[in-house]
Formats: sequence, structure tokens, C-alpha cells
Amino acid sequence: MTDPVERQRRAMAAFDALVDLDDDTRERRIREVCGDDADLLEEVRAMLAADAREGQPFRGDAAAWGQALHEPPASREGEPMPGRQLGAWRIVEAIGRGGMGTVYAVQRSDGAYAQRAALKLIRTAADSPAARERFLRERQLLAQLRHPNIATLLDGGFSDDGDPYFVMEYVDGAPIDQWCDTRTLGLRGRVQLFVQVLEAVGHAHRNLVIHRDLKPSNLLVDGEGRVKLLDFGIAKQLEGSEATATSDRALTFEYASPEQLHAAPITTATDIWQLGIVLHRLLSGSHPFGLARDTPLAKQLQLLEREPEPLTRAATQASVQQAALRGEADPSALAKSLRGGLAAIVETCLRRSPEARYASADALAADLQRWLEHRPVDAAQLGKGERVALWLRRNRLLAAAVGAVAIALIAGTSIALWQANEARSQARIAGQQRSEAQLQAKRARQAFVFLQDAMFGVAPQGQLDAQFSLNDLLARSRETLEQDPQFDPQARKAMQRTLANLYAIGQDWGTAETLYRQGLQDPAAPYDRDDATELAAQFGNYAQVLGVMGKPKEAIAAAQRATALRRQYLPDDVFEQAVSLRNLGDAYLGDGDHDHARRNYEQAIAAFKKVDITDQVQAIDALVASIGLARALNAQAQYAAALRTVDDATAFADRQGLAADWDGRAVLLSLKATAQKPLGDAAGALASFRQATDIAGRIYGVDNPALVNGHIGIGGALNDLGRPREALEAYARAERIIAGKAVQPGTEAKILAGQGMAWGKLGDAGKRADHYRRALATLDKADSAPLLELKRRIGAEAAAAPSR
Repeated sequence: MTDPVERQRRAMAAFDALVDLDDDTRERRIREVCGDDADLLEEVRAMLAADAREGQPFRGDAAAWGQALHEPPASREGEPMPGRQLGAWRIVEAIGRGGMGTVYAVQRSDGAYAQRAALKLIRTAADSPAARERFLRERQLLAQLRHPNIATLLDGGFSDDGDPYFVMEYVDGAPIDQWCDTRTLGLRGRVQLFVQVLEAVGHAHRNLVIHRDLKPSNLLVDGEGRVKLLDFGIAKQLEGSEATATSDRALTFEYASPEQLHAAPITTATDIWQLGIVLHRLLSGSHPFGLARDTPLAKQLQLLEREPEPLTRAATQASVQQAALRGEADPSALAKSLRGGLAAIVETCLRRSPEARYASADALAADLQRWLEHRPVDAAQLGKGERVALWLRRNRLLAAAVGAVAIALIAGTSIALWQANEARSQARIAGQQRSEAQLQAKRARQAFVFLQDAMFGVAPQGQLDAQFSLNDLLARSRETLEQDPQFDPQARKAMQRTLANLYAIGQDWGTAETLYRQGLQDPAAPYDRDDATELAAQFGNYAQVLGVMGKPKEAIAAAQRATALRRQYLPDDVFEQAVSLRNLGDAYLGDGDHDHARRNYEQAIAAFKKVDITDQVQAIDALVASIGLARALNAQAQYAAALRTVDDATAFADRQGLAADWDGRAVLLSLKATAQKPLGDAAGALASFRQATDIAGRIYGVDNPALVNGHIGIGGALNDLGRPREALEAYARAERIIAGKAVQPGTEAKILAGQGMAWGKLGDAGKRADHYRRALATLDKADSAPLLELKRRIGAEAAAAPSR
């Protein structure tokens, strides 16, 4: 093989295919992968051997990489010990090791003056012609770079053994990420500090030097808040052209640009990519590709081929501690602060095409300065087609969700493509039939125009943002419906019902109830079985929302409407009849009629068992009946039976292949915890509640109202375990989530009562009494059986003697 670039690509591909195999399988496969190419075979074996060494030698270790690519063997000479003299400098101790050299703290010992410095000496383990050439190149580059944010070269020479060394200023500092976290530096402070990094990198670029290894450990910050750029060991100098080839592959994978990984020409854009990763980590607390120091090499290579996680999305997945280190209350607040300018800046740095990134470090610094001054940023603009393609590639799941919304908005109108096709195919009919066909075609066109307006209303100038929000689409859709007087009345109602479904999925119960009420008022009669199935499902969903909103009588009425529709239009459909029974069970449960609820659930489960479940949607329908039955059993204090029901439902979900992060699993775990707690297993209840909350948080986001009951459950379990201070933290989390939001009746009362119990355990009788009083006050107007039962229970707790 004569082309080194192609050879390296083949070697990397072969390594990736073999690295995770066991020894026997790998030995069989390696010859299949490498064929008769002896050089490739030897190279891949060397890479596999290097990867097997302890400590991941490929991560920034130029020597190990060079050995894998057949550099000459290393010298066996011992490394210097403290006390050794090199020129005017006496070695004190080793303070670091890089790919080529060991760095020592040294003291000037020639009597001229006292000075502490850092001396870098080529490591004997890395001593080869190529390594020595890189070392000398680094020394020469430092000699020509004079900048307050770049470690200054002080001296250089050769040891008595002929080993090259150089001496640079000693930087008593910490990596930039650690420095920021230690001082809980806010976003503005982090950006201002990062601008110093850009000044150093910009100076290097103006001197035609590309660093190629920008990472926090090479960006130290001293006690005065001054950044120092270090380690030009793998830097490259541009010589009369914009790009340089990459014959050596020394790099740090965590920060490697696509062109470094694929042996493409290197430009200053490589440093921009690495700066983007550093900035992403400083702002969000996470690596844009999900890499960590202990990520295996093969996994690193796989992750680096994906698209980077957008900045604000990464922030929503941060921990509360990470948000606090950046001066934000929680991940949601952090994401909000990063939205807009900062997100656009980081996104521009991390574009795969070097030409699409910032043209220079100075341009990046200028945009960050605009953000600091609250001015619009000039993040490099893409064409409309490029932007849409990039958005779709980076947001596969979100794009699929938007597609699902689009389909729902069209299909939910009950007038979609089928009716438009019908209108065209029946164009020959006359009179009233022709008018009806034309009306259906008009409705279909309205649906498409409606969707188009909603989509582009939240995407100015048709430019889809990486943080495109489904809530924005829903809000725009609702606004369009309310403001367009020309919309066909039945099409409007169908759209309102569909939007209500989507708002209910997002836990916005108040808006969902309003839209259902509008959309289900005198709906058009179903025109076929499918339309009847859809309308019945919407009445069933409406019943669910009414139950959540504490309106059980209305919920029962809506469930009965759904049942009547199915009996009239779908009398022979066992599955749909089972769904009706489940709807009624939910409605009766909300009214506190546990006996009726249990009977309906049991009948529904028996009916579902008669059906051949063919897909996961049907499986979820069946599982919801089991969830309802477990709720009813818990309400009747039949906890052991509730646990058996949860276990059976979980096993069924596993057999049906439902995802580990299906939201129903969170509900099942919460029901399990609810049964475990009164059975005396408070530790088990705590574990179940935490697991349920973790699943829900990954699905809905950590600040979604869907997580409130989980945090309340965690607080209750912690109270039972005698850990009241931790319980107060859990209840405080629940309080923050519901602040300013419409929630289920009784939620605030549960939080206050739990806090009252915790204060009682801490011996504060005054706070205990106050919290119980406030909890009961929220239930003064309780009129449903569940709320009255909650009021009775809280009253009994309040009357009980407080205990520590």
C-alpha cells in the first residue's frame, strides 16, 4: 500500500472492527480484515497491542501512537532524578508528562538570580527521530511566540547525553474548567476568561502556528485569573499555504477534529473545533460527544463520528450541581441562559466542514464580545438548504417528533389526504355530492396551509433552529386556529382535538381541557369506523384530562360518550370495547369509586387477553388497564395484590419489547413504591421512586410537572427512613417544579404535609403545625372523594403527636 492516508484509514477501520472482539475471534477475523497486506496486518496488531496497555496510551500519547505506526524503538536510558543539573537549572521534581517530554519544576542554580521555572526534557520512552524533531520544533515555536497568555520560553539547550530540553515560565495554576468550577464562575465570567484563550490562539495563528491540541489541561489559569496556553508539542507551522498535511497522528481524541481523525489537511479551523469543545464543556458541563477520560478508544471513535450535542440540549441534561457551578438555579435555567447567541457560537465552532466554522479565532472572539455586550452575534450563516439538512441530521429524534406532530395535525383533522383523494376521484358526480367533495378538498387544503403556517411561524425565514421547540409549534398552531375566521368549523374542531392530545402528552392539562371542550362540542357524526375509533379515543383522552383536573363527574360523562360511540359503531371490536372499560375504570377511580373502578379494570384486562396483541401501541393500551388496577388496589390498601399486578405488567412490557425509558415504566415503578412503603419497605420504596423519577426526567425533562409526584414520594420515603433534611430537599424540588404551573389538585397539599412531617421529625413543632395548617387550607374546597380522603389523612397526621 503506497498511499499513507488510505493506509491509515484502512488501519483505523480494521482496528474499529476488531478491538471489541475476544482474542480467539479477533485472531480469526484479523486476517479476513487485512487480507494479504502484511504491512497493514502488522500495523493493526501494533494498534491493538497499544490499546490493550493500561492507561489508554492513544489518548494524546504521541509515543505510543508512533510505536504503533513503526517508529524506531525507544532509548533505554533512565530518566533524570531530582537534583540533576541541566545548564543553569537544577531539577526539583517531575510535575507532568506529555506525549514527548517530561516536565520538571526547576530552580535556577547559577547564582545569577533566583527563579523558579518549568523544564521540558524529551522522554527517553519517546526518543526517536520523529519525536526529537517535534520536540525541537516546539522549542522553536515557543521562541517566536511572545504573548502574555502564552507560557514564555526562558532558555534551552542539550543535556550532557545530548537530549534536548527547554525552560519556560512556571505557571502555578489550574486547568481552565477546574478553575471556573472551583470559583463557581457564572457564564459571563467563563466567556470573559475564554476570550483570553482566543487572544493567545489568535496570536499563534497570526504567526502561522496551529496548536492542534487545545484542551483544558493545556489552558492553565493562575491565581490572578490570567490564562496561559501551554504545550505546543504537536503544533504545526503553516509554511506559505493555508493547510498542512498530517503525516504524524499525535492527537487527543477527546478534542480531535474530523480532519485530524481522517488525515485531512489541517488549518486554523482545527483549533476552532477544539476551542468549540472546550467552550461547550465550560458552559454546559459536558462533552459535546459524550466522551470521558475512561471512554474506551473504540467507543471514542464511534462517538466522534456522530453529530455534537447542541449546547442547550446538553445543559438540560446537566446535574443540579453542574448548573449551580455556573451560577444557575437548575439545568432548565442553565439551558435558558445558553439559548440564542452562545448556542449559535458553539454550533458554528463544531461544524464538520472546516470552511463552515469561524474564519479565525479573532472572529470567534468578536462574536463572544458581541454576546457579552448583549448585541446580536454574527455566527457564520448557512444557506437555507444547508441549515435544514444540518438541523435534520443533528435532530433525528426531534425531527421524527416534529414529523409525528405534522402527521397528527393532518390526520387529526379527520379530513386529510384520503378525503382530498376522494374529492378528486368523485369530481364527476354532480349536485350535492360534488359540493360535499369540494368541501372535503377545501378542508384538506386548509389543513396543509395551517400546518405550513405553524411550522414557519416558529422558524423565521424558514431557518430551523437546533433548539426548535414543539411547544412553540403547538402555541403557534393554537393561535392560528383562534385567529382565522375562515377556517371550516368541523376542521377547526378536529384540529383543536388533535392539539389537545398533544398538550395532554406535554402535561399541560389546563390547555388540553380547554381545547378538548371546544373540539368535542357537537362534533360531526363519524363517517366510518376509523373516524368513530378516533372520536371515541378523543373522548376517552378528554375523560383522562378531566380526571387529572379534579372533575370526576365530567370525566365519567366523557368516558360514557366514548363507550356509547364504540358500542354503536364498533360493537364487534373486542379491543375497542376493552379500551372503553378501561376509560370507565379511570373515571370511576378519579371519583373515588374504587369498587366500580376495579371491576372495570379487571373486565378490561380479561378482554385484552382475548386479543392477539400485534404491536406496541396495543400493548401499551393493555398495560394502562393494569396500571389502573394497581392504582385501585393501592387505594383499597390491598398492597400485596398491587405489587403482583405491577410485577405482571412489568413482565408483559418486557415480553412486548417496550423500551426501558417508556414512561409507563416510571408509572409502574411509582405504583410499586406506593405499595412498598406501607408494607414496611421504605428503602425499597425510595429506590423505586428514584428510578421512576430518573426515567421520567429523561423523557420529559427534569423540571416537568410529571416528576412532581416522584419527588413527593421520595420525600415520604426519606421521612420514613428518618432522614428529614433530605426529605425537605425532595419537597423543595417538587415546589420549584410546580411554581407558577397548573398542577393536579392536592399536589400542593401533599408537599406541605410532607414538609410538616419532616419539620416535626426535626423537632420544630411550630413549622410542623404551620405546614399542616397550610396543607389543609389548600383543600378547603375539596369536593371529590379522592381529595376529601386526602384531607382526612392529612388531618389525621396533623393531629398526631410529632416525633423525632
